[in-house]
Amino acid sequence: MSSETVAHHYNAVQQQGLVGRAQSRIYYLRNLNNFMKSELINESLQLLRQESVNKLFRPRILDLACGKGGDLRKWKIANVDSVVMADVAQVSLDQARERYSEMARTERNGLFPVDFVHADCCKENLKEKIPGSAEFDLVSCQFALHYSFIDEESARTFLRNATENLREGGFLIGTLPDAERIVWSVRENEGEFHNDVCSIRYDNKEELAQPPLFGAMFHFTLDCQVNCPEFLAYFPLVKHLLEEQGMELVFVRRFPEALQHWRTTGTGLMSRMQALEPYPAKDGAKLSAEQSEYEVAKEFLGTFAPNESPQIGTLSKSEWEAFCMYLVFAFRKREGSKRQNDQEHSAAQQPRSSEKKHNES
Repeated sequence: MSSETVAHHYNAVQQQGLVGRAQSRIYYLRNLNNFMKSELINESLQLLRQESVNKLFRPRILDLACGKGGDLRKWKIANVDSVVMADVAQVSLDQARERYSEMARTERNGLFPVDFVHADCCKENLKEKIPGSAEFDLVSCQFALHYSFIDEESARTFLRNATENLREGGFLIGTLPDAERIVWSVRENEGEFHNDVCSIRYDNKEELAQPPLFGAMFHFTLDCQVNCPEFLAYFPLVKHLLEEQGMELVFVRRFPEALQHWRTTGTGLMSRMQALEPYPAKDGAKLSAEQSEYEVAKEFLGTFAPNESPQIGTLSKSEWEAFCMYLVFAFRKREGSKRQNDQEHSAAQQPRSSEKKHNES
C-alpha cells in the first residue's frame, strides 16, 4: 500500500451534510472526538501563550494531513495568525478550500490567511512547497500520522516534515490509534474485534505475537467511514523517532485519561458540541442504540433516589469501545535542536576521511 492508495480512498469519500451527520450511528462519538481535538489545541496554545513575551501572541499553524479542513473553525476560535493546510488527497484539499471560502464570506472582520499545499509528506520535502520561510508555532496532525508507518523511510520522512518547519519551543500535537490497545483487542478476539460501530482486523494472525515496528497493517472500519488499510504506530517508537528530530515529550494520554483530564475544564464546550448522548432519552427522543448498550449508565442512575429523575451524558458501549482505541500527544521542540540538526545534516553531507583521500588520489 502507498500514499496514493490513502489519497484514493479519501478522494472517494462523499461529502456528508449536517443532516446526514446527525443521523449517523456514531454522531456522539464523532462529536466527542472533535471535543478531544479542541481541548488538545486549547491546552497546547495555552502553554505556548504562557511562554510568550507577547501577550497578544497569535500562532502560525501547520495543519498536517488536514483532510477536508474539519479543524478550520477550531483555528478561527483559537485566533491564529495564519494556517498552512497540507494533504496528499487533492479532492479533500479542494473541499477544505471550499469550506474556508464559505467561512470567509460570512466573517465580517476577515479570516486568517490559509495556504493549501498538495503534498505526499511520506515522500516529498514539504519545506520546498510551503510559501515563505517563517517557522510554525504549532503543527497539528490528527488521526493521520500512523499511515506513514508503512515503512521506516516513510515514517521518518513524515516526522521530519512535521518537525523541520517548527520553531524551537513550538509544539507538535496529534491524535493517534493506540497500537497497544488495538493489538490487545485483536489478540483477545482471534485476530478480529468488532461491535455495532467498528471492526478491527489484523490479517496476519501469525504476526500478532510480535508485530513488526513498521508495516504492521490492520483494517479499521468505523460505521460508514473510510475503510483504508492502516498501520500500527507504537507510541514508544514514535517518541524515539521524534526525539531524534529534537523533540521532547510534553504529555501522552489515552483518550479515557484525557477525557477525565479535560472533563472539568471543558464542560461547557462538551455540552455545546453535543459530545455525549443524553440518557435516558426524553421528550420523544430516541437513543442511538439498543437499551443493552447503556447498561453502565443505567446502573449509575440506579444510585439516585427514587424521586429523582436525572439525565446524564454518556456514550453507547460500542462507541465507548471505539473511543478507547486512541490517544493524544504533545511534543515540544527543544532549544538548540535546530542548530544540532543542521550540524548533523552538514556532517552527513561531508565525505568521510577515507572517501576524501580516495577522491584526492
